[in-house]
Amino acid sequence: MLRHLILPLLLTACTTAPAPVSPTTAAPEATANRSPCAPAAGLAALGDERARSEVVLDMTQTSREELALSLLPCLADPAPILRDGVTYTTLSQMMRSKLIGPETVAAIKDDLLAVLAGPEDEDGFARPFAALALAEVARTDRIDPWMAPEERDALIAAAHTYLAGLTDYRGFSDKEGWRHGVAHTGDLLMQLSLNHALTRSQAEAILAAIAAKVAPHEHAYIFGESERLAAPVLYLAQRQNFAPDEWDAWFASLWPADDPLRQNVYGSEAALRKLHNLRAFSEAVYVSAIASNEETYEPLARSSFALLNSLP
Repeated sequence: MLRHLILPLLLTACTTAPAPVSPTTAAPEATANRSPCAPAAGLAALGDERARSEVVLDMTQTSREELALSLLPCLADPAPILRDGVTYTTLSQMMRSKLIGPETVAAIKDDLLAVLAGPEDEDGFARPFAALALAEVARTDRIDPWMAPEERDALIAAAHTYLAGLTDYRGFSDKEGWRHGVAHTGDLLMQLSLNHALTRSQAEAILAAIAAKVAPHEHAYIFGESERLAAPVLYLAQRQNFAPDEWDAWFASLWPADDPLRQNVYGSEAALRKLHNLRAFSEAVYVSAIASNEETYEPLARSSFALLNSLP
C-alpha cells in the first residue's frame, strides 16, 4: 500500500515542487530560487536509509527502473542530504543489490557520461557526482561483466578528459558537503583497474589519466585526493602487467628533470604545491605497498621510493 502512495511523488520530474519533508530527515529549503530535486526529496521524506531501502525493495521492477533514471538529475542537487545522502546512496544500493536491470544500468552510464563530458553546472556538483556514480556503474561490470571493451575504453577516456580539464578542486565544505571531482574520478578508475577483463592498453590509459592530475601546480590537495588516486595504481600493480623498469619510468615521468618548476622549488608557490602533491601521492603508494607485505607490490614500492628520493 505504501508503495502506491509514494510512487507518484518519487517519479515526478525534478522541476516539480516536492512534498513536505518530515522534521527528522528534513531536506534543505530551496536554494537560490531552486526547488529541491523532487524524487530525492520524496525519498528523504520517507525517513532514514533503512526506511528508504525498504520502500525501494517493495517497488515493482518497473517502478525501480523508473526511479533510478529519475534520480540522475538529483546528483546535482545543492543539498548534501539529497545529493549524497539520498540520491547517490540509493543509486548505489540499486546497482550493488542488482535491483535494476542491465539495460537501465547502461542507460545510466550513457546519461552520466554525457554529464561528465558537458559543461559544469552552476554549483559544481553535477560532474563530480556523475564520476562517483559512474564508479558504481563500472563496479557492476567488474562483478558481472556486461560491457564491450569499447565501452570500458570510453569510460577511461571520459575520466582522463575530465581530470585533464578539471579546474574546480573544491573538496568538502561544512555548508555544501562534498564535490571532490578528483577523488571521485579516482574511484571510477579504481573500479576499472579491478576489472579482470582490463587489457594492457586500458591499464596504460588509466595510468595516463592519473598522471594528468596527480600533481597539479595550481592547487594543493588536502582532502585525501592523493590516496584515492594511488588506489588504482596499487590494483594495477597486482595484475603484474608492468615490468619494474616501466614502473620506474612512469613515476619518474610525474616530475621530469627538465621541468622549469624544479629550478626554484622553495621560491615558488606553484612548485611547492606540485612538490606537496607528488610527495603525498608517492608516500601513499609506498606506505600501502610496504604495509601489504605482498611480493607483487615490491616494484611499486621501489619506484615510488625512488621518486620520493628524487624530489627536491
